[in-house]
This record gives sequence, C-alpha cells and structure tokens, in this order.
Amino acid sequence: MYSARPKPGDTEEDLLKSQREFLAAEATGSAKVVRKPSETASGHGRQEQTTRDVVDLEHGGLPPQLPSFETGAKPSKKASRFKQRQKKVRDVTEGEFDGEEKMESHDTHITRVLTEIVERDTSGQTVRQPHFTGLAFPKVLHRQQAAAAQDKRPVKPASLFAQQFSAVSPTLFGLPDQNTGTSEELMETDPGNGEAMVSGFGGASMVVEGSGLTHDRAAVENEAQQIHLENVARLAAMTDQQIQQERDKLLQTLDPSIVQFLASKKAQMSSQTQDTSVTRTRHTGDCSPKPVDSPVQPHASVAGVTTSASLTDQDRLRSLVSEEDSSGDVLLAEMDTGVPLQEQVPIHPSKDWLNMDVVEHEKLEWMKDLPPPKPGDNKGIVARFDLEGQLMSRDKDVPTHLGLHHHGDEPEVAGYTLEELFLLSRSRLPQQRVLALQVLAKIVARARNGEFSMALNGPLLPLMLESGMVFIVRFSLDENSPSLVATAVEALHSLLVLPGDEMCADHVFSWHRGKEFPALSPERNPEEEGVEERGQEKTDQDLAKEDVIKGLLRMTLLPRLRYILEVLRPDGPTVVHIVEILIRVARHSLQAAYQVARCPRLIETIFAELLPLSWTDTVSSADRSEAHGRPLPQAMKLLRVLCMAGRNITAVLISKHSLMERIMRYTAEHPSDLQLDQLEAFNLAVESLRTWALCASYGLGCQAFSELYSMVVQTLQRLFGSLSSVESHTDPQSFYAMALFCLIEATTHTAGVAAQLSARLTATPGEGDNLPAPPISWSHVTGLLPVVHLCVKKWATQAASHTGETKEVNGGLVASCLHYMASYLSKLVLQPSHDAVRTLQSLEELVSDVLQPLINSVYFTAQLQELSTYSPTCQHCGARGPRQDSPALPDLGCRKAVTRQQPWLCVHEHSPYNMVTAVYRLAVQAVSIHKGLANKLCPLVTHQHVVAFLSSWQSAPDSFSYWLRFEHHLLYHIIKLFTQLVPSVPACCPHTVLYHRTALTLLKRLVPGDEHYIHDLMSTVIFQQDFFIESRLGAPEAADLSDMLHVSDGSSPTPISSAAPLPSHPSRGTLLKEAYSRLPSIRATYMHVLQGFKLDTDKSRSRALQRPHQTQALLLPVCSGPLLPADWVFLPLLQLHSLANSLESRGYPVETLPADVVTMVTNSLRLILLMEVWRTELLSSLTLAAKLTRLMCVFLTGSELFLDGSVHHLLSTLLRHYTQPGLLLTLDFNMPIPGITSFYDLYKGLLDQYEATSFGDSLFASFVLLPLQQRFGVGFKKLLLSEHDAVFRTFPLQFQELVVPVQNYLEPQETDLELLQMYLGVLLTGTVRQQWAPIFYLIMVKHISSYIFGLSGQDAPRRTLLRQVLSSRNETLKHHLLHYHTVNLQARPLGFDLHSQLPPDRLQMIQDVGDT
Repeated sequence: MYSARPKPGDTEEDLLKSQREFLAAEATGSAKVVRKPSETASGHGRQEQTTRDVVDLEHGGLPPQLPSFETGAKPSKKASRFKQRQKKVRDVTEGEFDGEEKMESHDTHITRVLTEIVERDTSGQTVRQPHFTGLAFPKVLHRQQAAAAQDKRPVKPASLFAQQFSAVSPTLFGLPDQNTGTSEELMETDPGNGEAMVSGFGGASMVVEGSGLTHDRAAVENEAQQIHLENVARLAAMTDQQIQQERDKLLQTLDPSIVQFLASKKAQMSSQTQDTSVTRTRHTGDCSPKPVDSPVQPHASVAGVTTSASLTDQDRLRSLVSEEDSSGDVLLAEMDTGVPLQEQVPIHPSKDWLNMDVVEHEKLEWMKDLPPPKPGDNKGIVARFDLEGQLMSRDKDVPTHLGLHHHGDEPEVAGYTLEELFLLSRSRLPQQRVLALQVLAKIVARARNGEFSMALNGPLLPLMLESGMVFIVRFSLDENSPSLVATAVEALHSLLVLPGDEMCADHVFSWHRGKEFPALSPERNPEEEGVEERGQEKTDQDLAKEDVIKGLLRMTLLPRLRYILEVLRPDGPTVVHIVEILIRVARHSLQAAYQVARCPRLIETIFAELLPLSWTDTVSSADRSEAHGRPLPQAMKLLRVLCMAGRNITAVLISKHSLMERIMRYTAEHPSDLQLDQLEAFNLAVESLRTWALCASYGLGCQAFSELYSMVVQTLQRLFGSLSSVESHTDPQSFYAMALFCLIEATTHTAGVAAQLSARLTATPGEGDNLPAPPISWSHVTGLLPVVHLCVKKWATQAASHTGETKEVNGGLVASCLHYMASYLSKLVLQPSHDAVRTLQSLEELVSDVLQPLINSVYFTAQLQELSTYSPTCQHCGARGPRQDSPALPDLGCRKAVTRQQPWLCVHEHSPYNMVTAVYRLAVQAVSIHKGLANKLCPLVTHQHVVAFLSSWQSAPDSFSYWLRFEHHLLYHIIKLFTQLVPSVPACCPHTVLYHRTALTLLKRLVPGDEHYIHDLMSTVIFQQDFFIESRLGAPEAADLSDMLHVSDGSSPTPISSAAPLPSHPSRGTLLKEAYSRLPSIRATYMHVLQGFKLDTDKSRSRALQRPHQTQALLLPVCSGPLLPADWVFLPLLQLHSLANSLESRGYPVETLPADVVTMVTNSLRLILLMEVWRTELLSSLTLAAKLTRLMCVFLTGSELFLDGSVHHLLSTLLRHYTQPGLLLTLDFNMPIPGITSFYDLYKGLLDQYEATSFGDSLFASFVLLPLQQRFGVGFKKLLLSEHDAVFRTFPLQFQELVVPVQNYLEPQETDLELLQMYLGVLLTGTVRQQWAPIFYLIMVKHISSYIFGLSGQDAPRRTLLRQVLSSRNETLKHHLLHYHTVNLQARPLGFDLHSQLPPDRLQMIQDVGDT
C-alpha cells in the first residue's frame, strides 16, 4: 500500500513527482471505489426487511472484503425521483407511511457511505440531439415574466431556478416540449367568491394583512382572507347588543391614540382598495363592469371608498381590529415628526425585488430624514467634536454628507464624543482606528493649545489621560499597518509635545542663561520617593497616571520608536514627530535622557540615517517624503537636548558617536553651500552652532574651535558687512549670527578659566580633583574682540538712530553682541595678562560710543516703557489658575490660544527683556571695573520708566511661571547696578526704599535654578543697613511718639508681664533701633538657616558665573514654585520647632537651649519686627492667623525660651502689633492656614505646653486666649474645658493686660447649651475661680447669667441651668450669677457690676423654679 500523502505546502510540481513515484512503484492505492448493485436490478430482488447498520468495534467495524466494482446484469429502468416523491405523497395521504421505518432507513454508518458509492447508470436512457435554433444563447428570462408565470401556477415550494425554468419553453434550449398541456392547467376562480365578497364588511379585511408571516404572498392573502371570513361569520352570529358591548369594551381598553391610528389606517386602505378595483377592472378582460342597477351596487361602497356619512357601527368596529406586528414603533416615528413614516421613507415594493415584497417601515426608520437639532444651551452637555478636532455646537445644522452623524443616542446632533472616539479606536477595522486616532490627536493638540479653556467645564487633557489614551496610542504603535503606526505617532506627538514650549525654548536660547531649561517631570512628594525606595512596584496603569513619560518608558517606548525608524522607515513628517517625541522624553529628567542615550541602536540610527556626513539629494524638505539619508535639524536639536542633561552624556556623544565631526561638517561652510534647501540648511547650521555652544559650556569641543578659528572670524566679518539690526527679524542670517555669538561667548568663558586651571594643576599636581586645562587659552579669543566691537558699534548705532517702531529693530541681534561684551569683561579681569589701564580706556570708549547713545535714544526709552506691557506680573498673567495641563504631563504653559493668561509674555518675539537685560548686564560689568562710569550710567536706575516699572512690579500680586525667570534676571541686574551706584551717586538715594522693597519681593519670587541670586541678594542688599534709611530719618522715634499718643488717650493697654523677673519693657522704637544695629548678625542667622540650599547654590553659582569646569548640567530642577516660601522670615522659628518635635519624638525632650539658638530666635523676631513696621508689603500675602501660628512655635519648642528677656519683649511687641483694631478684624482661625495641616491639633499642643511650662506667664496666656473669641466657634472652648481644665489653675492674666478687647469674648451671647453646661460645671466644681483665672471667670458668669435671664434662650434649658445654680453651695458664685448686671473692667477684682437687689423678673423666675 502506498502511504505517501500530499502535504499542505506541496506545489503542483511536488504532486506530479508523487504521481510518477506511485506509478513507478506499482503499489496498491490506499482506497478503492466500488459501486454497489442496485436493489431494483433483475436477479437480486428487494429485501423485504431493512436491517439497521450497527458499528461492531470488536470485529473491526468494517466488512472483511469490500464488494467488487463490477456490476451485475443490466438493470431495469429506475423510477424517476419525481415519481418516487409522488408515491411518498400518496403513501402519506393513504396512511401507509411508517415514520420509524423512514428514520431507520436514514440511520446509516460511514461504512454504508463508503461502500455504496455507485455511479448513475445512464445506459437505458434515451439521448436526444438538440434542435437547431436561431438564437445564439437562450432567451434571457426577466423576473416579471417569472412572477407572472408563478401567479398562474399552483402554489408549490420551488427554487428560483425551477420557477424560471418552468416559465419558459424547453424549445429555447433545443429540446422538445413534453408538457404542452401543463401550461394550460390554470387555477380557476371560484364563482362563489363573488357572492362572499358581497358583504357589509367588504371583500377583504381592512386591518389584517398578514405582513411578517411569510414571504409567500399568495398564502398570506389566502390566510388573511380566511381570518376575515371567520370574523365576518362570527359577527353575523352576534346580536346588535353583543356587538355594542364588545365595541365599548375595546374602546375602554385600547389606547385612544391606537384607536385613532386604526381608524386612519382603515380610511387609507379603503382608498387603496378603490384604486386597486379600478386597476383590476382596467386589466381584467373577462370581468366586465357591473351595470348601475346591479344588485351588488348597494354594497360597492363598502369594497371601494366609504364616506364618513355611510360609516356604520360594523365599519367602526372593524377599524378597531389591529394586526399583530410592531406598528407601535411606526406610530412613535409618526408622532415625532407629525408625518407618516411611509411619507418619510417613500419606498414602494416592486416585483423585481426578490423576497422583499413586504415593506417593513419600522425597520427602515433609520433611513428617514434627521430632525433638525434642538436649539438650547450647551452648558452641562457632553462635548462633541468634528473630524478636525473642533468643538461643535449642538444646535448647528450640519450636512449629513460630512460624515459627522451616526447612530448614537442623539442622531440629529453632529459630531463625536470622546467616548465614541475611544470606542472607535478599538475597532477591528484599521481605517476606523486611523480615523479615531487622527481626531483624538487633533483634539489633544487643540486642548494643549488652550482652545477649549473657556468652552469646557474643566481641562480636557487630564480626562483623556484618565480614560486610557496613553495605552490606546501605545498599543497602536505595535501594529503592522504603516498608516496606523504613522497615525499613532501623530497622536503620541500631540499628547506629549507642546509646540509653544519648544518655540519659546529655541527663542530664548541666545538670551542670558537661556541655554538652561527645567526638567518637565511631575512634582514628587517624599512619600512617593519612600515607596520607590522600599521597592514597592507600581503597575503600568498607576505609573502612567502619575507620570506619563515614565510609564511610556516602562512600556518599551524607546525600542519601538527605534524599530520604526530603523526598520519601518516611515515618511518625513512621521520621522520628525518621532524625533520631537524623543526630545520631549529627554526633557523629562536626567534619568530619561540617559535612557534615550543608552537605548540600543537608537542614537546609532539617528547618526547614520538622520545626521549623515554625505548626501546628494537637493530636493526641498517640503517636497520630499523620505527623511532618511539627509541631515535633519530636529535630530541635531535632540542631541543638543541630550547634551543639556549633563556633562557625561555630552562626553559620550563626542567620544563614541563623533558628534563634533557632524557639527564641523555642517558649520565649516556657509549654509548656502550645503546641498540642502536654503531654509533647511540655515536651520541645520543654527542647531549645530547651538549644540556646539552647549558642549563648550562644559569646556568640551573646544579643540574644534581652534581648528575652525579662521572660519569663525571670516563669518563674523561677513555678518558685519551684510547684516543690519533694522528689519532683519526674518532674515535667516540673523539667527545664524545669534547662534554664532552664543558659541564664541561659551568659548570665551572656557578660555577665561584656562589660566586658573593651569595654575591649580601646577600648584597641586597630586590632587585628583584638579581638571586638565582646556585645549584653548585666552589668546585664542582676544583676536575676536576687534571684529565683535565693530559689530556692536554698527548694530547698536543703527538701533539708537532708529526712530520708527521698536518692532522693526532686531533687538536679539544687538543683545547677543552686548552679552558677549559683558562675558568678555567678566573674564578679562581674571587673566594674569590683564592690563588695567588699557581696560579702563577701552571701557570709557565703549560707554561713550555705544552705551550712552543707546541709553539716551528714543528706541531704548521705548523699550523701557514697554517693560510693564510685556511683564506677566504687571499684567497679572502669571497668576495661578486652573491648570490646562495634567499633573502627570506638565508643561510650561505656552499656549497660543490663551490670550488673557500668557505667562510667556516676557519672552515674546517683540519682548524688550533680552535687549534691556543685555544693557544692564554690560553696565554692571563696566561699573564693577571702572567706578568712574557711575555718573554716566545713573539714568539706567533713575529713569522714570524704570521707577514706574519697579513700583508696579513689586506691588503686583505674586505670580509663578518658569518664563518669569528672565524677568527676574533683568530685575536682579537692575538692583545690582543700583547697589553699585548708590554709594557714589546722590541722585539714587531717593529711590533706596523702592529698590530695597523690589529686592525683598524678588527674593521670594525667584524660581529653582537661581539659588545664587538669593545668596547674593541676602549678602549685599537685603540686610544692608544703607537700605533701611528709616533709621536715619527718625522712624524709631516716630514709633515711640505714636505709642505715647496712644497711652495718653487711654487706648493702649499696659505692657504684658512675665513669669520671670525681667527689666522694664523697652519701647517699640528702642527695639527697632536694636534690630537695625544687629542687621549683620541677622544676616548671618539667615545665611546659616539657608545652608540646606548650599549644594544647589554652588551649582547655580557655576551656571550664573559661567564656570565651565564646574558646570555639571544645564538641566534645572523641576520648576514647581518659588524657591523661598512666602513666610521665609519665619524660617528659623519653623526649623527650631521641627527640630524640637523630632527630638521629642525620639525621647529627647528639649529642656534648655544653647545660646546660639536663643540668638537665632531673637534675630528672627527682630527681622520680623523690622519688616512688619518698615516693610509691611513683604508679609502682606500672609494671613494674620498664619503669622500668629508661626509665633506660637516659640512656645512649642518644649523649653523656657519665651521667658528670655529679648524674646519676651519682641513677642509682646509683635502681638500688640498684630492685634491692632484694623488687623484684628482679619484674624480667622477657622479658615485653612498655609503650612499647617490642622490648627486644632496645633492648639491642642499649645495647651499641653501651657500646662507643662507656662508658669502662668501672661504672654503665653495671651496667645492661648486668642482662639477663644466668640466668632471662632465652640470647638476650641470645648477642647479647653474637656481636656485641659488645668489651664484655669494658672491663668493670672489681668484685664489691663488684654491685647484683644474683652467684648470679643463676651459678644455675641453664647447659645450652645452643652458649652453653657460645661461653663457652669467648672464653676460649680471650683475649677475656675476668680482668683486663678479672672478672665475666664468673667466670661463664664456673663454668658450663664445672660442666657438664664435673657430672652434668647429656650425656657426649659434656662430653668434647668437656674435650678443648678440655685442648688449650688457656693453662695458667692450663686450671688454673682444671680445678680450679674454688666461688664465693668474698672470694678476690680470682678470686672463686672452686680445688682444691689434682684430685678422683679429674675425674682419671679426664681420663685417659679423654686415652686416646681
């Protein structure tokens, strides 16, 4: 037996080869086909009993020998299948059919099938030759003919082919016609039907149609007719009374709308019946019209059109009959529009439609015309978007051919909701997924640009991230379809990249410290960091909700993007999107940048495919779709962002990937000589120069500068000759020039420290921390100064002489030259070869030829005037509002669509900040070298526009944005210049207070990355005695005079006593003088407190002073808010309290404090007093409750610090200041206090501390008494009475020592019954006595007596309290409670007056209570 069998993958040649092998082997086949002899053949006979075929598993189940293929004798003619079917029908009708035998005959085994495969014997059949015909093909049979033939034949199930075949003559196929008589056997109409039609109910039912029962229309009509005849016969057998009863029952049970619908349907069908009768009369030849006097005429109106006058009860009853179908939906559709559904969907059945002769209008409802959208308010409605991502109005009538309507809950409203788009993005059809992702990408892009900020209730981006858009996009990146992958990249780009941020970052690159950029990662709290340190792994979903970039990195985003770039090789726009996505990932954090740099083959692919050294294509980037094999400016920008992350990544890119070779290749020749499009070539050259400048900021890549030194000089000379500073904003050469100045400025800083590093290396050669000197020295950059000086003089002179609009001047070009001059001067004085005399002469020439004409020009005056216009702080644009971004995906807020809140206003294209900052920076460097230039540069700090700008800026509310950093840099240099000028220029003195207030305001608004400026301002400005001119103008004496005036009018209370023996309380003026004299000590205290910023300060100093050998990274920390809190003057107190709590929690209670700690607290209180009296605007953003809470930290240290004389006097003075009548009204302990989780808990700790260490100190008692005022609720009072009643034992505060008016504790009247019960309880038990706590005794007696004998309380509680008072054994207390009259602090020692005798109303009430 041949066992080889074909395999699924075999080709035709393999099959032919197997066949040849089988024939050559002469093997027996694995299967053999035989034919079983017919049971009707002669000689075999028919078995009388059919046996059931049973499978025998024990004996193999198959017969041992297969029957032979040979047949027996010639069989007789076998009966046709038609005759066999007719015989079966006769057997059924005659009762001879056996169902069991039929089932047994069909129950056969597989062996029966395999062994009974017999060919059909056609030897006995007659074969006829086809007749010749004149037709080439049989005549085409139309369905109308088939339908007509079907109507003439008896109803019998048949296939469509059989129906068509029977409708034509066999002669069309060349065969003789053997059934000539069959076509003449037509169904005859029963003559009795005509008489049956003549009835009062018509010949057919007006209600029952039988629609939906079957597709055989003739059978349906026959069945409907039988139902109608049965109904008519049943109604004919009923009496009129019975018919009326049934009619009333139907009218009562049916819905009136259904009754109305059936009546209208009856009228409609009556009209159709009339039309049909007319048509039949016209087309039927054997049915002649009836004569007018025919006896059938009276009933003709029933079968035809029935008027309303001839409507009988039987007609109305017949109209109540409803067919059993889903006509309710049709009725609802008609009720919605008022138009019948048949008219809304005008579809008329045709005989050409196969099996669709019944029109089901309820199923065609979706095809009807959409109703017009309902006008209404869009508030609170789910947002819908069009295919361009724009928000759509609900009442806008949009054409349906735009594809914005679909079968949703509201089909008439155009647009897609986010839920529908997310559902569509998970479709199995790639086209639908592409469409959904495209729309989502456009929606996200518009949302990130702020287009929906005013239209939607909240930000859209957090909602989309919460819905799982990150996972939808990430999963789509793994698809194989190029279009789907490209769309997914576009969606991911829209989600991650904010184009405005990148545009602003590129725009400020040439600004002072513009190369720095903050990390765009979410803010992290210490709890999350602790969870990660403990190794608690988060799921991808949780991680993506907290940090989108970090979640994508875990989901292997970088390898997938590398695969798309390297293997799939998408078109140009997709490649650009991928590179920009990588840029956003690298900006996330230092760790993310390392992952991008270390991703296998990613950087290699970018260098090989997107930054090649040679290329030949010269087609413009706008016309080409292939980005591989050509230099891509965005790819060079990616490398620049990676270099910004740190020195190590930069060194790896230079040494391992030959970054400098690419940079030199793209910058060695003019951009116009590159084989690229002109604009693309300039962009590539600009990005290359910027990347080179970043490398030089670390002192790397400087060897290439010495190699291309001649090219740099030639380029500067060419720019000097061809470029102008007027009307050159759009000239690509201006961007090229600014990038080139950034490069030579960074190189100058590197060359400026070469001598210092060489000297250090020579002095201590064995130390490992010494860095090698850079490959360039100061001599390499001195040759650039003459060319740069020419450029500065030309472009600055052009700007100064310009009298048109300031926007026409390219301020960035002039600023780049001025920034370079300032950097050159800062490093010039550090060189060993520095010639002081020559430097002074060159500075005088520079100021006379460049700075003074520029400062006195109309252009610069206009620039100073526009400072307030382009200031986000002055325009109140940077204030915190609803975030449009997501906390998991932060950005810098550069949204083009937002017009009223633009925190990036100061870095606008026409912003004056870059130009003005360059002028002030150069002036600071010039004055620091040449003091004689102070008078010439004095207008820079006394100009009226500068003074107005500073006044507006320091009085504006605090705002926050990273872009405000460049505004802060300008203010810092303005203050630094004023600090240098004020000692020698008397004209600056009147503005001293303004500049000092500006410095204090700037100190609390500086953002991360500017720690050096904080340190410098504190060292030179904040605590400088020359800036507190109030001390020289008699302000302390004025304070004492004011206090004496208050004492004379009796409004000032006596000083607060102390539990410790202290000298007399000094006056407020004396304390201010002492604080002024201790400013150097105060400065040392705060510099010590800010030691926690030392590491960050060192990094910031290296970047600010541009020291390449000390700069490790230009990636700034996350910009989450200002560096210093608004209450920075309270920092020593807060740190001491935190330290005391930490020691106490570890079992080391603080009993005594070192002298330096006491000095630190004293200095802090002195500075607070100075600021509250002379610089009130500094702490104006803090609430009064927040200030008092921070002063309470002095009492919470767990020691006797408050008993120190200086501390006690300062605290007492500050408390008097904070409780002035004007400020006391703003005190509110019920509102949340910044920096404190719960004031209730803090007050509880204060009470514990009072019980432990107060010694009955009146100052401590005054702080305890503050939250017990009547307007602060009953919570603090109940806490004191229930848990800290020991306070009453040592509370000797007298009435004259009160800092708060006593009426604040007495009014309004207390009505809380539980608190009154507690008051009375501590009085009856003797916990509160007049000798121990006179203030509390007065408060409790007043509230209890006023409640009992007043009119505000309820009668039953009042009687209860009075009954308790009467039952007291303390006669003195009872007398005070019953005879209390009014408050009188002069009535010592009680503080209240008593009735000499009980008033009648009180006496009557006492008698009533006594009687009960």
